[in-house]
Amino acid sequence: MRAGAPRATLTTETTEQLVAAAAARARELGIRVHIAVMDSSAQLVGWLSFEGAPRIAAQTARDKAFSAVNTGMSTLAWKRYVESIPADEQRIIAGIAGYIAADGGYPIFEAGLLLGAIGVSGADQERDAAVALAAIAALGLPPA
Repeated sequence: MRAGAPRATLTTETTEQLVAAAAARARELGIRVHIAVMDSSAQLVGWLSFEGAPRIAAQTARDKAFSAVNTGMSTLAWKRYVESIPADEQRIIAGIAGYIAADGGYPIFEAGLLLGAIGVSGADQERDAAVALAAIAALGLPPA
């Protein structure tokens, strides 16, 4: 039996690249968003808020990254899962702080290891997701 297991996380350089690529895509789309990057331990390691982004969306961006890193799935996949379970189980999940079922949060994997996640909020869910996916694509990694 092994006492430990391999674990990975985002590098500082990767975090910077994610934030820069996400910001560039948001500018291309003409939207003002909040961008949250969390490491594999769900700690905030990267953050950018566009001036004029909706204040309520700041927490939503963090929640999207938190949900993606803790579930290991996109927040769109999480949303579909939550919608598929009985209402009493949905109420249990709703009582756990930080989990959100809205598109725009994606885990980041490399060689099968979870490195962290990105969450974007401030526009509609489709454009939030487009910004997050552009950031992951800039790393040359496939989306989860």
